[in-house]
Amino acid sequence: MRLRKDRAQKALPLLLCLMAVSIPFGLSGCSEPSTTPGDTSSTTGAKTPASGAPGSKFKGEESFVTPEEEKRFVDGTPDTSVKFPEEEFVKGKKLRDLLKPAEGEKVLKSKLDDAVKSAAGETRLGQYCVRLNNCLHMQGKETEAMKYAIIASHIFYKQPPEKRPLPMLFFNVHLHQGLGYKALRIFPEAEKQLRKAINIAAGAPAGQVDWNWHRLCYYQLIDTLTFEKKFGEIKVVKADVKALEDSHK
Repeated sequence: MRLRKDRAQKALPLLLCLMAVSIPFGLSGCSEPSTTPGDTSSTTGAKTPASGAPGSKFKGEESFVTPEEEKRFVDGTPDTSVKFPEEEFVKGKKLRDLLKPAEGEKVLKSKLDDAVKSAAGETRLGQYCVRLNNCLHMQGKETEAMKYAIIASHIFYKQPPEKRPLPMLFFNVHLHQGLGYKALRIFPEAEKQLRKAINIAAGAPAGQVDWNWHRLCYYQLIDTLTFEKKFGEIKVVKADVKALEDSHK
């Protein structure tokens, strides 16, 4: 129990930041109106995508990632003469965890080209993209954040099973894709990604996905299902949330 509390305390600052950006009080205390820079409020308090946002012209993942980017990030061959920017990778995480996402974005982008050249198609580039996605999401830059979540996901799933990263990284990319699609009001895709994240968390070895994140994912799914008017499914998800919470009392 003490170990669980320590892990929860370490995760709490980033979790609170995510909640502060995304979740004002509402349904079950965890409802989130979509937030995209430039949006305008509707009469329900939700947001409408800004002109040109993918919410109204969604054409799948290519709405966020171009074929050229896919080829460069995911299918490229690493250049061994270029050093991976480990220092910026570590600093980006520290700044994110200190709730300084704009600074983290700046640091990570300063060496993004080197990261791609040195680790194209490799897990460490996927991790670099996850970190950049997190910094962008924390600032509400959802369309750009989606680009790096999708790229990271493609890189991770490209790896053979024995080289795939820990479940937390798969959970992270699916959760943040879910949050991004939800903020952009692409609710069917948000539901799909959030369910994937929940399944990964449920099947992960003990301690690999903090239960607070698992719970947050459930609440985001409940809110998404509310937008989709899937009220019967909400009852099922709420029962799952209660079971999760009861198991950590």
